[in-house]
Amino acid sequence: MNNIIPYILLLMFSYSCNYEKNSASNKQNNNPEVKKSYYKYNLDVTGLHILEENVRNGESVGKILNNYNVSFADIDKVARLSRDIFDLRDVKSGGDYALIFQDSIFSSPIYFIYEINKVDFLVARLQDSIQVYVDKKDLVIKEKTGSGIISSSLWYAMEESNLSAKLVNVFADEIYPWTVDFFRINPGDRFKVIYDAKYVEGEFIGIGKVHAALFHSNGEEYYALAFNEMGGFEDFFDENGNNLRKFFLKAPVSFTRISSKFTKKRKHPVTGRWKGHFGTDFAAPIGTPIYSTADGIVVETSYTRYNGYYVKVRHNGTYTTQYLHMDKSSKNLWAKKKIKKGKKVRQGVDIIGYVGRSGQATGPHVCYRFWKNGRQVDPFKTSLPPSDPVKKDRKEEFEKRKVILMEKLNAISYPDEYINIDSIESVNVAT
Repeated sequence: MNNIIPYILLLMFSYSCNYEKNSASNKQNNNPEVKKSYYKYNLDVTGLHILEENVRNGESVGKILNNYNVSFADIDKVARLSRDIFDLRDVKSGGDYALIFQDSIFSSPIYFIYEINKVDFLVARLQDSIQVYVDKKDLVIKEKTGSGIISSSLWYAMEESNLSAKLVNVFADEIYPWTVDFFRINPGDRFKVIYDAKYVEGEFIGIGKVHAALFHSNGEEYYALAFNEMGGFEDFFDENGNNLRKFFLKAPVSFTRISSKFTKKRKHPVTGRWKGHFGTDFAAPIGTPIYSTADGIVVETSYTRYNGYYVKVRHNGTYTTQYLHMDKSSKNLWAKKKIKKGKKVRQGVDIIGYVGRSGQATGPHVCYRFWKNGRQVDPFKTSLPPSDPVKKDRKEEFEKRKVILMEKLNAISYPDEYINIDSIESVNVAT
């Protein structure tokens, strides 16, 4: 009898454990599994069907929606509601869109989404009461640093350093167009930059704000420190608080090349005669936008046999500029009165025409002419007026900002001594 008791106790313990295990298992089975919600386009699409496609050549939004059983009446309503926020007639071939269905792609869609760009997208709710609105994807900003040494061109140096080619335009058109002559940079010139990189869903989509830069050229160092000096408008200043922006841009077209310089004696490429060339030719593809190099007022839009289509701008009582050999398409700006006599134009903002080869020209370019006190001069050899430096009441704040940016710039190494020091501070921003 005493030998049986241990076996009885063992059976009771085993039964108890199995009972508790089965009870726990039954409790779990009685609780429905919690499903994780899935969001896309800021919509809860859990359990829904999503069809992602590209707009085909010649395809319209109306045709797409009608193919998926959306009535013409509803299509018309969507088109009318969207017109003030994004005209669906502007949908381009290759653009991304999505249709979201309740059950399957054989039912009518409940949402249509068109990606306007990498960040913005249009949403059309197609069931119940139709609604149309524009929303945004979450944008992530990462502050990054980069550097490069020029062997042949600024563009190639950016590429070698795995930097966006967009920075070439930022350097040439926004930061240094007044201080660095990018048509005369040399092998060995180098640069550093602190900038914001923009990401959506982990994909790099472009350059944001540039915080600071250093360009070393011909033995000179050119610092550029972004500072909000005017309370809303940010400019670039050197380490002494001088504004890098000059009264004039160095060129009327984006980063390109000089094909002919200002000279008192040149053999004309068309006539073969020796005569003065009192302008600077910037070669660029036909259709390249031309900008006024300074704020001013249009005083002439015309055509002549030798100058072709051209625009002349007076900037003040001292300076006037002229832009020759424009493409015939420039007349569209004149016809729409966007550019006309008496019209005010802003430096590097308002397009005044497009590069062409009208008049006496051998190839597409803009001939840029520059007058000072009624006399044609070479703008590259003329002392140009500067913009105002940091104001005295903002100087202390500028110095604080300068210390932070200079320390970051000094910490960046060049590629020949490269250490991966990408700064890196990520922040979600609501835009």
